[in-house]
Amino acid sequence: MVRTSKVAPCLFVAAVVMSLLSMGLEASNPADIDHLFQSIDRQDLNSSQRIAMRALRNRFLEERVQNSRKVAEGSRQFVNEFLLCASGVLDDQQFQLAIGVAKNPRQQLRYEIRQLHAEIVRLEGILRQLNR
Repeated sequence: MVRTSKVAPCLFVAAVVMSLLSMGLEASNPADIDHLFQSIDRQDLNSSQRIAMRALRNRFLEERVQNSRKVAEGSRQFVNEFLLCASGVLDDQQFQLAIGVAKNPRQQLRYEIRQLHAEIVRLEGILRQLNR
Protein backbone atom coordinates (compact mmCIF):
# COMPACT_ATOMS: atom_id res chain seq x y z
CA MET A 1 0.00 0.00 0.00
CA VAL A 2 1.27 3.50 -0.89
CA ARG A 3 1.75 5.86 1.97
CA THR A 4 0.15 9.28 1.54
CA SER A 5 3.30 10.95 2.86
CA LYS A 6 5.14 9.79 -0.30
CA VAL A 7 2.35 10.64 -2.77
CA ALA A 8 2.25 14.39 -2.09
CA PRO A 9 5.96 15.00 -2.85
CA CYS A 10 5.71 12.86 -5.99
CA LEU A 11 2.72 14.85 -7.20
CA PHE A 12 4.53 18.10 -6.48
CA VAL A 13 7.64 16.99 -8.40
CA ALA A 14 5.47 15.80 -11.30
CA ALA A 15 3.68 19.16 -11.41
CA VAL A 16 6.98 21.06 -11.41
CA VAL A 17 8.42 18.87 -14.18
CA MET A 18 5.27 19.30 -16.30
CA SER A 19 5.29 23.09 -15.90
CA LEU A 20 8.99 23.23 -16.83
CA LEU A 21 8.33 21.10 -19.89
CA SER A 22 5.42 23.26 -20.97
CA MET A 23 7.51 26.43 -20.57
CA GLY A 24 10.26 24.83 -22.64
CA LEU A 25 7.84 23.84 -25.37
CA GLU A 26 6.31 27.31 -25.37
CA ALA A 27 9.77 28.88 -25.67
CA SER A 28 10.56 26.68 -28.67
CA ASN A 29 7.27 27.57 -30.37
CA PRO A 30 8.07 28.43 -34.02
CA ALA A 31 5.63 31.36 -33.83
CA ASP A 32 7.86 33.05 -31.27
CA ILE A 33 8.75 36.67 -32.04
CA ASP A 34 12.46 35.89 -32.31
CA HIS A 35 11.75 33.27 -34.97
CA LEU A 36 9.45 35.66 -36.82
CA PHE A 37 12.00 38.45 -36.64
CA GLN A 38 14.75 36.20 -38.03
CA SER A 39 12.47 35.22 -40.89
CA ILE A 40 11.70 38.88 -41.60
CA ASP A 41 15.34 39.92 -41.23
CA ARG A 42 16.32 37.48 -44.02
CA GLN A 43 14.16 39.45 -46.46
CA ASP A 44 15.54 42.11 -48.78
CA LEU A 45 14.60 45.15 -46.68
CA ASN A 46 15.62 48.73 -47.28
CA SER A 47 17.42 50.56 -44.47
CA SER A 48 14.31 52.28 -43.08
CA GLN A 49 12.40 48.98 -43.00
CA ARG A 50 15.31 47.24 -41.26
CA ILE A 51 15.54 50.00 -38.65
CA ALA A 52 11.77 49.95 -38.06
CA MET A 53 11.71 46.16 -37.68
CA ARG A 54 14.59 46.17 -35.18
CA ALA A 55 12.93 48.92 -33.16
CA LEU A 56 9.67 46.97 -33.23
CA ARG A 57 11.41 43.78 -32.10
CA ASN A 58 13.20 45.59 -29.29
CA ARG A 59 9.95 47.17 -28.11
CA PHE A 60 8.13 43.85 -28.04
CA LEU A 61 11.01 42.06 -26.29
CA GLU A 62 11.10 44.82 -23.68
CA GLU A 63 7.36 44.47 -23.11
CA ARG A 64 7.78 40.70 -22.83
CA VAL A 65 10.36 41.14 -20.07
CA GLN A 66 8.29 43.73 -18.22
CA ASN A 67 5.07 41.73 -18.44
CA SER A 68 6.41 38.18 -18.33
CA ARG A 69 3.37 36.78 -16.52
CA LYS A 70 0.86 38.42 -18.86
CA VAL A 71 2.82 37.42 -21.96
CA ALA A 72 2.81 33.74 -21.03
CA GLU A 73 -0.97 33.85 -20.70
CA GLY A 74 -1.59 35.70 -23.95
CA SER A 75 1.44 34.82 -26.05
CA ARG A 76 -0.67 34.20 -29.16
CA GLN A 77 -2.15 37.67 -28.83
CA PHE A 78 1.37 39.04 -28.36
CA VAL A 79 2.49 37.41 -31.62
CA ASN A 80 -0.62 38.70 -33.42
CA GLU A 81 0.16 42.25 -32.28
CA PHE A 82 3.73 41.85 -33.50
CA LEU A 83 2.49 40.64 -36.89
CA LEU A 84 0.09 43.57 -37.15
CA CYS A 85 2.89 46.03 -36.47
CA ALA A 86 5.26 44.22 -38.85
CA SER A 87 2.62 44.30 -41.57
CA GLY A 88 2.76 48.08 -41.47
CA VAL A 89 6.48 48.00 -42.31
CA LEU A 90 6.61 45.17 -44.86
CA ASP A 91 4.94 45.20 -48.25
CA ASP A 92 2.67 42.31 -49.27
CA GLN A 93 5.39 40.25 -50.95
CA GLN A 94 7.91 40.67 -48.09
CA PHE A 95 5.26 39.74 -45.54
CA GLN A 96 4.19 36.68 -47.54
CA LEU A 97 7.77 35.44 -47.89
CA ALA A 98 8.70 36.07 -44.25
CA ILE A 99 5.57 34.83 -42.49
CA GLY A 100 4.25 32.33 -45.01
CA VAL A 101 0.72 33.70 -45.22
CA ALA A 102 -0.86 36.65 -46.98
CA LYS A 103 -1.85 39.75 -45.07
CA ASN A 104 -5.38 39.93 -43.76
CA PRO A 105 -7.42 43.10 -44.52
CA ARG A 106 -6.48 44.71 -41.21
CA GLN A 107 -2.78 44.16 -41.89
CA GLN A 108 -3.12 45.54 -45.42
CA LEU A 109 -4.82 48.63 -44.05
CA ARG A 110 -1.97 49.11 -41.55
CA TYR A 111 0.55 49.14 -44.44
CA GLU A 112 -1.55 51.55 -46.51
CA ILE A 113 -1.88 53.94 -43.56
CA ARG A 114 1.90 53.92 -43.08
CA GLN A 115 2.41 54.64 -46.78
CA LEU A 116 -0.08 57.52 -46.64
CA HIS A 117 1.70 58.95 -43.61
CA ALA A 118 5.05 58.80 -45.42
CA GLU A 119 3.53 60.57 -48.41
CA ILE A 120 2.03 63.29 -46.20
CA VAL A 121 5.42 63.89 -44.56
CA ARG A 122 7.05 64.09 -48.01
CA LEU A 123 4.46 66.59 -49.25
CA GLU A 124 4.81 68.72 -46.12
CA GLY A 125 8.55 68.90 -46.79
CA ILE A 126 7.90 70.05 -50.35
CA LEU A 127 5.43 72.68 -49.11
CA ARG A 128 7.96 74.00 -46.59
CA GLN A 129 10.55 74.36 -49.35
CA LEU A 130 8.06 76.19 -51.58
CA ASN A 131 7.11 78.59 -48.78
CA ARG A 132 10.72 79.68 -48.28
